[in-house]
Amino acid sequence: MKAKFLFASLLMGASIFASAQGVKDGIDFYNIGDYENAKTILDRNVNSASNKAEVDYYYGMIDLKQGDLNAADKYFKDGAAADAKYPFNLVGQAAVLLKNGNKSAAEALFKQARNLAKKNVDLECAIARAYFFADPTKYESQVNKCLLNARKYGKTSPQPDIVQGDIYFASQDWGNSMASYEQAMGYDPSNIESTVKYADTYFKVNPELAIARLKDIIQSNPNSALVQRQLAEKLYEHGDFVEAAQRYGNYINSTQNHFPKDEARYAQLLYFADKFQDCYDVASKLRSSVPAGSSYQVVADRLMLYSLANIGKWQEAYTVGKEMFSLRANDNNSYNLKDYLMFAKTCEMNNDADGATAMYDKAIELNPDNLEIARSLATQAAGAKDYAKALKYANKVLASDKVETKDYAMMANVYYQQFADKNTTAEDKANAYTQGINYIDKALSADPDNYSYVYRKMLLQIANDANGKGTAASTVEKYVQLAKAQNNVADFGPSLQYAYQYLAISAINNKDNAKALEYLRAWHELDPSNTTVEKYIEALSK
Repeated sequence: MKAKFLFASLLMGASIFASAQGVKDGIDFYNIGDYENAKTILDRNVNSASNKAEVDYYYGMIDLKQGDLNAADKYFKDGAAADAKYPFNLVGQAAVLLKNGNKSAAEALFKQARNLAKKNVDLECAIARAYFFADPTKYESQVNKCLLNARKYGKTSPQPDIVQGDIYFASQDWGNSMASYEQAMGYDPSNIESTVKYADTYFKVNPELAIARLKDIIQSNPNSALVQRQLAEKLYEHGDFVEAAQRYGNYINSTQNHFPKDEARYAQLLYFADKFQDCYDVASKLRSSVPAGSSYQVVADRLMLYSLANIGKWQEAYTVGKEMFSLRANDNNSYNLKDYLMFAKTCEMNNDADGATAMYDKAIELNPDNLEIARSLATQAAGAKDYAKALKYANKVLASDKVETKDYAMMANVYYQQFADKNTTAEDKANAYTQGINYIDKALSADPDNYSYVYRKMLLQIANDANGKGTAASTVEKYVQLAKAQNNVADFGPSLQYAYQYLAISAINNKDNAKALEYLRAWHELDPSNTTVEKYIEALSK
């Protein structure tokens, strides 16, 4: 029986500690101005909170800071009713009165609060904040008097310097703000509020020092959700992705007081680290926990899609991708370029050609300045012998005001591949040749000595000269000249042999044996083991 009682007591103690830490986490988030997350944490812990008056005070302060004075006042009055000896709800009510211009009634409540907690540094700081919130200029002397009192009441308390730091911060005096927070840290190195505010401000100047401060304070506050989160996020912002992932994992697994954004960040970091299965697991858990309509549905699906694609689970990726694009079907801002390209690839791997095309088209539509997408798709489609699609994407490039010379050569290459395809009809071949020459000539008019462009024209003209009459000879000769002038001429061996072969055959067909011998010898010099060429040389030399 004693063992059962002891075990039950331990469980109850753990529950009370978790609740207390939960409320403390909510207050920590409030203190740094993260009101939405502060409220979320308080909502999670309010039913088991040991001090309802305190929770009502912070609920009221959140509403006050967000401009809902009526809601704030109700919380403050509920808190005062729950515990008449808790002075801060009187300060909250006074803050509402000050904001509404009722100074005398507000100061009467301040007096009541001071009677409940005499010479209390935290109370004086709360009153200073109430005056500052109402009107920092009008009540500047009252704010300063409260801070002076606070320093007398708590000579080593960090709170007055934190308030002073916030005042400097509000006027964008970053230097004095950081100095005040640092002074507060000197009084209490374990104080979360001053350290987090200091690190957040100082990160812009010296990120390494800011991170070091957070690592120091996490030693004295290992269970703080705020400190864990801030350290993980600052590591991420600094590019320390491996440690950031570890810290996010520890944070998420050690406390319930985390948020969808944190799980999304953790999954993202796992993806960056090529831990695709782990990324999928975290993202899948996030997906199942967020309500319908949440923006994190798309975020979770995105990371699941990317992970499954990288693992090669294309069928599962296809299911996730279809769901993701159905969530915000009419909201282009919910998706990015990689989403479209990744799902297009997934569609291809699932034999959904229409789906892939739709994704590629959307990617180009929403990223008209990114011509590399259309260039790549044109090349891929031509290689797959889908010339209609290749021309469609190539024409998108040419329609842009950022078209480059190389794009005319790309279009010529699409037409060359169509022309060289044995399955192309005679009519389409004729058109492909005409268009191919037209576009490669456009490229050459801008860059006449570009051997790559000359080579493409050579290929097209040779393909059109099936009988070897020599109609491509002038282009082939120019290619030979340009290729031989390159420093890495050895790399051009195969293409030069092809050129010499064409020139030799054309010369033979045109009964110019002297020219044919010249080309054959040049060919043989590049390919001395070619016995067929040797035989031709011998035959023509007789």
